[in-house]
Amino acid sequence: MVSENREELRALLEHAGYDVPDDELDGMMRVYQINQARLKLLHAADLDDEEVAGTFSPKTTNGLEAS
Repeated sequence: MVSENREELRALLEHAGYDVPDDELDGMMRVYQINQARLKLLHAADLDDEEVAGTFSPKTTNGLEAS
């Protein structure tokens, strides 16, 4: 699973025009995994007719640090 996430992240970065060295990619993996988990929760939410407004806050939440 980790290698799949790593290759997915590499493909996304390359698609955006970035060539990231392996050591930097390793440092990005934790943040990528945290955000993927949060996106899955967001997609699974049953909001019915509720409107959604999002914010970006790169702080530590739920014991997970985005660094």
